Amino acid sequence: MMRFERFWVPGSLSLIGMVVFAGCATKSDVEGLQENVKRTELTEIFRLGAAESSDAVVFGNISDIGVTSDDQLLVADSDAKVIYVFSESGDSLHTFGRPGNGPGEFDSIRDMDIGPGDSVFVWDGRRRDRLVVFEPKTFRYSYDIEVEYPGDGYRTPIGLISINNDLLVMRFTSAYSLLNDEEDKDFDSIQFVNREGRPMGEPLLKMPVTRHLIYRTETATGMVATNLVLLPFIRHSSVKPGPEGTLYYGWSDSVSFDVYSARGGLLRTVRYEHEAIPVTQQEMDEHLQNMSDASRQVFLREAVVPKTKPAYRTFTVSDKGQIWVKNTPASDSLDVSWTVLGLDSQAVFGFELPPEVTVRVVKGNRVYATAELENGAPYVVVYNHKPQL
Repeated sequence: MMRFERFWVPGSLSLIGMVVFAGCATKSDVEGLQENVKRTELTEIFRLGAAESSDAVVFGNISDIGVTSDDQLLVADSDAKVIYVFSESGDSLHTFGRPGNGPGEFDSIRDMDIGPGDSVFVWDGRRRDRLVVFEPKTFRYSYDIEVEYPGDGYRTPIGLISINNDLLVMRFTSAYSLLNDEEDKDFDSIQFVNREGRPMGEPLLKMPVTRHLIYRTETATGMVATNLVLLPFIRHSSVKPGPEGTLYYGWSDSVSFDVYSARGGLLRTVRYEHEAIPVTQQEMDEHLQNMSDASRQVFLREAVVPKTKPAYRTFTVSDKGQIWVKNTPASDSLDVSWTVLGLDSQAVFGFELPPEVTVRVVKGNRVYATAELENGAPYVVVYNHKPQL
């Protein structure tokens, strides 16, 4: 026998329902824009970790990648708890870091950023809220930064965004709990942190968080369990680093990005029209079929689901400040269209990639992406790009 005690449906879920059509355009408008977009193809240079690649590396889970000033490729593996180093041509050079809780060791690897002079900062945030810092070139362990909680006391650090001169740019969140349903706490914040690990001043950004539904059930024997109901087609907020310390913020309901200076001031907003893709009844039915009976009851009674899909899946920012947007396809079986936007809100060019490929870093004419094989094994693929005139 199960008894429902309480439901938590934060305000951000209602926000989705209200803004679901913002930033959309008619089909004819979008088709007219797309016809004028220059198309290009990415030429694959090499792969790492895939069965057909020449290297012997097998990745467990790629949590982040980065490229140094001399074009060495760093791949952070959160399963192996090491950083792999590859040459510009894809040759495996060595690794640094190892599992553990000591100096230069990782309990987990969530994020990685290459700072000034090619120092490497690795966020170890599962049980230890710390950054592990490695020297440039040699990648020898240098020191740790234990990150403190902000003054409000209820936010915890969850990720490293970038290194901004002598400051760290980090993301903080509040605990996910049935007891925490206050609207003023239902957001993530982006905040400067000094090299001693202390948050500085007020948050640069406060970003809406799309929570899933959670509820408690009690069985006939008195056992109490906390259950999570995943909501489909939800919007999400993201912050990505740009050149010269800039930050790019997006909320995936529309193709719109706020660009902030290194000091946190709003510089401009980049907007691009998109055609909203409706959620079909078949897609909703498939989602419901994968739920337990109890979760389905909660979902049907409490959930607010958008009528359209998010405008995009993710984005990244190139070393030139262009925004590479992975658009949401009409079907998961289709190749995904990518649109590259300039700061003038104009499409620079577009291209297609398989749905399992996600661009992570763009430096010069090289594009570094992560992907998955059919069995779920991750790999890295490196492309060359040259827009067609």
